[in-house]
Order: sequence, then C-alpha cells, then structure tokens
Amino acid sequence: MTAGPGDTTATAEAKEAAAEAHHGAKGKKNLRGDIEGLRAVAVGTVLIYHVGIPFMPGGFVGVDIFFVISGFLITSLLLRESVKTGGISIADFYARRARRLLPAASLVLIVTAVLGWALLPGPDRLNLGTDVIAATFYVINWALAIRSVDYLAEDAAPSALQHYWSLSVEEQFYVVWPLIIILGLFVARRTRLRPKPLLFGVLAVIAAASLAYSVVHTKSDPATAYFYTTTRVWELAIGALLAFLVLRLTALPRIAAEVLAGVGLLLVLWSAFFLTGKTPWPGSWALAPTVGAALIIAAGCASQSTVTARLLSLKPMVWIGGISYAIYLWHWPLITIAKQTWPEVRIRHLVLIGLLSIVLAWMTKHLVEDPVRFHPGLSAKASRGLLFGGASMLVTALVGGAVWATVPKLDEDAQVRGATALVADPDSDAWTVREDLGDVVATSGKTTPDPAVAPEDVPRYYDDDCQVQPGDTEVDTTCVYGETDGDQTIAMLGDSKMGQWFPAVEAIAKDEGWRLELYLKSACAFTFDGAKDDCEEFGKNANAHFDAEGAPDIALVSQGAGSSPELRAGMTEAIKELRAKGTEVVVLADSPRPQGQVYTCVEDNPEDYSACDFPAEGNGRKGRGSKPLEAAAESTDTPFVDLNQWICPPGETCPPVIGDSLVYRQGSHVTATYIRTLTPMLYRALAAEDLTAKNSSEISVDDIP
Repeated sequence: MTAGPGDTTATAEAKEAAAEAHHGAKGKKNLRGDIEGLRAVAVGTVLIYHVGIPFMPGGFVGVDIFFVISGFLITSLLLRESVKTGGISIADFYARRARRLLPAASLVLIVTAVLGWALLPGPDRLNLGTDVIAATFYVINWALAIRSVDYLAEDAAPSALQHYWSLSVEEQFYVVWPLIIILGLFVARRTRLRPKPLLFGVLAVIAAASLAYSVVHTKSDPATAYFYTTTRVWELAIGALLAFLVLRLTALPRIAAEVLAGVGLLLVLWSAFFLTGKTPWPGSWALAPTVGAALIIAAGCASQSTVTARLLSLKPMVWIGGISYAIYLWHWPLITIAKQTWPEVRIRHLVLIGLLSIVLAWMTKHLVEDPVRFHPGLSAKASRGLLFGGASMLVTALVGGAVWATVPKLDEDAQVRGATALVADPDSDAWTVREDLGDVVATSGKTTPDPAVAPEDVPRYYDDDCQVQPGDTEVDTTCVYGETDGDQTIAMLGDSKMGQWFPAVEAIAKDEGWRLELYLKSACAFTFDGAKDDCEEFGKNANAHFDAEGAPDIALVSQGAGSSPELRAGMTEAIKELRAKGTEVVVLADSPRPQGQVYTCVEDNPEDYSACDFPAEGNGRKGRGSKPLEAAAESTDTPFVDLNQWICPPGETCPPVIGDSLVYRQGSHVTATYIRTLTPMLYRALAAEDLTAKNSSEISVDDIP
C-alpha cells in the first residue's frame, strides 16, 4: 500500500532526505552518537530507578525520553522512504518492525513465562499468563490501566511484564501514524497541497490534543493516565515533529546548538534527580524530560561537536545505547521475580541483577536480535518478515496460554461451610462462636477458593463496572440488583470494603423482595468531608440524587479507606443527612486487617496454614476503618453491626481458613465465597433491627446463597 507526494516538492524533499541521512537517520555507519548516548541515559535512569537506588527518584522519565527518540527516528525513516520511493509501504514498515522488535521481545516473554511458572505463586501466574498474551499483541498497557485502578489489587505484586506497557503504546501509535502519513500524502496529491506542512499540521494538532488530555486525565485519574496511549501520544509526536524540521535544524548556529543541547541535558537530568513517584504523571510535568530530549536531538541535527553531544557520544554511552532495548526488556522481569521469590533481597543484590540484565542484553543483541534483523532471507521480502512476526507472536501467545492454563479455576458455586461452621448451636435464637475450633479452623487440605484464584473470587458487580473509579464523581444509577421492582430499597454506600458484602446483601434482598442499589466508589467512604475531593463530591452527589429521586428505605454503610478525625466528622454529617431523609441506616464494621497477602501465604504453606495466622490485636480483628465508623454510628444514634467474630474468631490470632473456606483475597478484602457464608449472620443482624420480614429464628445456617 503506497502513496506518493506531489512532484513540486521533490527537490526540497530530496535535500532534506540527504540532511537526514547525513545526521544519522539512515544506515548503521551513520548512527548519531548523541542519540545512542541519549538512549543510554534513558535506560540507565530506568534501571537505577527500578533497582531502588535512592538518589534518582525520577528515573521513570527514561521511558518518556525513549518515546521522543522513537518518534524522531521512525518518522525520519517514514519521511525518507516517502521521498525515495514516492510513498510508504505498510508491509515493509511492519516487516522491519517485526524483525527489529520481536526477536528480543518474544525471547524475554517466553523466558519470563517459564521463570514465572516455576517461581511465582498461583495468582501471579494467572496474571502472568494473561500479561504474556497481552504483551504479545501490544495491548498490555490497557490491561495494566484496568488493573491499576483495581482496589482488588490492594498489596498485589507488580506484573513481571509491566514494562511492556511502553512498547504497547509505541506500537499502537505506529499502527496509526503511517496510515495518517499515507492519507496525508494522498490528500496532498489530490489538492496540490504541500504534503509535509499538511502532515506537520495534523501531527501538531494530535500532539496538542493528546497533551491537553494528558494534563486533564492525569489530574482526575493518575492511575490510568500513566498507561493510556492517549496520554502518551504527544511524547512520541514531539520526536516526530522534529523529524519534519531536520533541514531547518541543520542551519542552527553552533552557539545555538550548544545552548539547546546543554539546556536539554539539564532538563533531562533535573527530571531524573528531582521528580519523584509522587509527581502526577505524565501530565504537564512530563514536558521537562521530553522537551529536554527533543532539544538534545534538535541540537544534534546542527552539530555533533557540542559538549553535550561529545559526552553522549563517548564509547561506553554508545555501547549501552546500542543494547538499551534489550536491557529494558530483561531488567524488570529479573528484578520483580527476584523480589517476589526472595522478599529479603537487598539493593546490592538488585544491582547485581541489573548488571546481569546488561550481560543478557549484549548476548541477546548479538545472538538473537541482529541475526534475525539483518538476516538476508527475512529481509529480502516483506512477506517473510511478516510471516516470521506472526509465527513469533503465535508461539509466545501459546506459551502465555499454557501458563494461564496451569492455574486452577474458580468454582463460584462450590458448597462450603465457612462462617457457619463457627456457630456453636445452630438451633439457638442467639448464635455464639463455638469454643472448640479444632475441626473448624483448617491447617491443611483443600480450600475454597483455591489460593491461586483467590484474587478472582470477587462480587459479581465488578463485571458490571458498578464501583465508581478514582476521579469520577457521578452516581451510576444503573447498578440495581435484587428485586428491581421491589417496594423497598436497600442501598450499599462506601468503598470496596462495603462492596465485599454484596453476595450476602444481594441474597437477603432477593429473599426479602428488596430493590438493591449500589453507591460504591473505589477507596472512598460515604462522606462529605475528610477524604479526597472526588470522594467528597461523590458523597454529595449521592445525597443530591436521594433528594431528587428519593432516598432508600435502608442503607448499609462501611469503609476501610481511612480513620482520620476529619473523615469521622464527614461520615457523621453524611449519615445524619441520610437519616433525616427517613432512611434506616446500619453501619457495618470494617473487616479484619491481615499483615501481608494471606492467600499467597496459604499457597506457600500447604501443610500448615497456621503459619499464616496474624495477630488479632489492634486493627487485626477490628479493621482499620472500624473506629471512625463506630464513632459516626454513635454520634448519629445509628446501629453499628460488628460481625468480625465470625471472620476472626475469639483468640489471639486470626486464622486464614475457616470451615474449609479461604477467608481473604487481596489485602484485607474477604473472599466472595466466605462472604456468602456470612449471609445468615448479616441477615440476623438486620432482623435484630426489625428491618426484615423474617425474624431471627427463621434464619438458619443453611441460608447460604
């Protein structure tokens, strides 16, 4: 598929192509030393940051520098081809990309899959399998964006393939960008417009729109903004815009080039040394390293003898730059798997792993990358390169699928005893926890869910996106369950710690004929004050919705988001407002708070689950969010229901497995399976407040949905 520019610009384009070739856009012998050195800076900052050396808290900016370099080099290649051949061959372009990227990328994916399968716990293997597939098809950034806002991922280990997000962003950009160039060239031929100014203008508009979106989205939802392609396009576009200006940049005076390069290097170094992980990113702050990288590249078009260019062109810098792609691929899986396998690993060990990634990168480049990239047979025809790329991706995806298949699958309908096994006398009117827990608190054997799939054992409202995400403040009125036409309405208000009770509440709502509405927001208590701005705004919007549409008859409120005095006051005000509307409010205690990931501990100790017991004192049994909840309930004369004795029975420690049911999934969240077994306890608690048609004596341990 090709398109050609108008003949009127051929001479100028040819001159510019010559300038590009002279300054390293073409040919291995003409590689620009400053760009190779800039690659070394980029990968070096990332490596230092991930190893954990504290003096470079902004090392993550290396990825942004890579984006600018990539945009410049790839667009220079496309422009040169359009001048030389009169168009752009999509097949040739993607064949080159396949030969350049896939050998190393596929190798690292396969090795990581094998290492992860052998060393990682089940839940991480499950994520690893899907991540291998997502990385293979260059969409892992979207998978990570979804996971990044997932309160379910509380305390979860980072993906061993998380760094592939940047490769996905690049390739998604390069799916679209060549097509835009082809379209621009076609339009230019039909309208007699000059193609390069046309394309420059289009790209400038795209860059401006992406930057604006990046600033806005980073402010409202930084977790997803980091991974979104749309918040990163402008960084690639900065480099691409430079490629259009090469001819003009060659005319820069030497002193101007010196100043531009020096300022650029200062911006890059300042970003790496003074920005931190708390800096909203990418947003406007990302202008510092990207503009810095652009200034270095621009200055290098005019002169390779500036102080900055000479420093970047030193042989060690050029050598590191030449293997920077493979270093980037290798370092992160090695570091993350080492941390998960040996939690006591120290920085000095991670430094050695970083050095190992350099050795592996050198071997990968000379034994895998270059032999495939420059193979005469694969280079001869685009079809061969594309076939190689397709085969590589297929093999890698199959390996990812194999890893995923090794993980047990969740049985959502499994019959379990769970909390009901704790009841001393099921026939009594008032249930108490049995004293002898010997045959209830399991220390080995099969558990439901299997620890490997515990993170997947979540309430079904997750599938309906019925928990409002960070940054969003609007109430979702479509999240209705139970008897949707019921005469009475029960609402759940709070964060995921309230949402975890959904299986029990839904079962009760169906039994009572209630309409169930969800007003849940990630990491947000139901409050008007003492929380993040979007949390407070959401609480006020929910209150306004109740004013306009009618308040629920019953409301359950809980949270685990915080415990500050300000939050307590804000929740008190919110509950008062709700009660004033005639709503019967019940406040539920926060669930117990384990120390670390219980489900991974259970998987690691199959012969002795008691090794995963955690102290009941402090927040252990009580839960971090219970104090402000109890205080708010007391201040508003609202019932406070604490069911934690059925989650952490009386004693000095809290067990991980009760009645053959695994109690915890991520962090302090309780598995949906165990919550189902708490249905009779919650049902009886509501009955005790005269909120249900059934009385307590009619609710038995068999009332598990």
